[in-house]
Amino acid sequence: MQVSRTIPNSIFRVASIPVILFLMLILQPSETAAQKRSTRLNAKPANTVEAAAMEFALTAEQVNELVGKKADVLTTTGKLEQNVEITRFFTGRNKGHVKSIEFKAENAKRGKRFFATKLVEMTVDEKKYQFQYIPSLKAALIENLDQKKAAITEKLRLSNEQFWEEIPEEEQNEHVEEYKTFLTKVGEHFSALNMKFYETKYFLFFTDMPAKQVAPYLIQLDKMNELLGRSFGFKPGYNIWRGKAVIVAFMGKPAFLEFEKKFYNRIETGNAIGLCHSHSNGKVIVSCYRGDDPNFFGAVLVHETAHGYMHRYRTTVSIPTWINEGIADWIAMTVVPSSKEVKYRQTEAAARLRQMQTFGGQFFNSDRLDSWQYGCASALIQLMLKASPEQFKLFFNGIKDGLTWQDSLLRAYGITVEQLSQAYGQSIGIPRLTP
Repeated sequence: MQVSRTIPNSIFRVASIPVILFLMLILQPSETAAQKRSTRLNAKPANTVEAAAMEFALTAEQVNELVGKKADVLTTTGKLEQNVEITRFFTGRNKGHVKSIEFKAENAKRGKRFFATKLVEMTVDEKKYQFQYIPSLKAALIENLDQKKAAITEKLRLSNEQFWEEIPEEEQNEHVEEYKTFLTKVGEHFSALNMKFYETKYFLFFTDMPAKQVAPYLIQLDKMNELLGRSFGFKPGYNIWRGKAVIVAFMGKPAFLEFEKKFYNRIETGNAIGLCHSHSNGKVIVSCYRGDDPNFFGAVLVHETAHGYMHRYRTTVSIPTWINEGIADWIAMTVVPSSKEVKYRQTEAAARLRQMQTFGGQFFNSDRLDSWQYGCASALIQLMLKASPEQFKLFFNGIKDGLTWQDSLLRAYGITVEQLSQAYGQSIGIPRLTP
């Protein structure tokens, strides 16, 4: 099974949406009494991110039991400290709140000390732990990843979903060879186009474009991969793809249409200039054509590939359309700022909503958006990210872990869809905007 997604080709010439203080008051929790006393023993969670992290966090006693054990510790720079002895945890008054960790390599004269902000995860006795830094605590909680994954796996099983499996390097290489064989067949079918391979760490790019035109798009794709990885909390250099993501990019529309017909038996593509084919086995193939606007094509390429990234992220759970399209447009706007398409759509959406005073009742649950509604989607995602990147990650992970998006919104931000609509409405001058 594979799912294809499109992005419309229309352009709206208007300005971007401001975000005002009201939004921050609704979407971002203010400091509470619990937050002020967060360093005290048995303090209650100060916010939703802290509360979620505590669910699978080690107790003070469990943290102390790790002292003296050998560990592999991954830092935010991507460096792996292997087989080091944990000699001490520096904590707050609550001994489960880790501010830094000291460890010593075998035969080393002195130990090393790393602050919690510089730590990603560690493995001790074949068990995996993650450092979840909580700004309100000014410390990290250490999550038991095995326990957390087991609980989520059981929840996913009830809806026939599952975690994507980690793929060994040898199998990753086999997948890449599989894709190259497929692309060779594509090249044979389009022999007159003289298509060529370009390969990066994460992408196989197959195209008939002149070589000098290809480099900027490869840079944009790698930047998208890096930014989404950082936003979702992956360790540096993590490869989310099944092998690599495959991009088949043509100069003209006729070849794109022929590819869709020949290799995906798809005749109707609407006004799409790019499609993401997300397969149930994890394979991702993006097909597209460049057309006459290189900046717009760059944004479309990033947008469509982002759909594949979200498909491969964490679990097989599908993301609701408004969130999926909103994130794809947000990352396209961020990576390709020279394309103004997303901002045009955002302001067109605001203009329409001022007339309608409502999203129309179907926007949040629709499987397909009208072209102007893409502007609603990206503006909402932008709003939520601006309020709190950490809460947005909790929101997105909640959906991927099996929660409804409404329940995940309530857990992460403490608000309902009605309140989210009101916050967005305030930003565009519609105080009573309804879903």
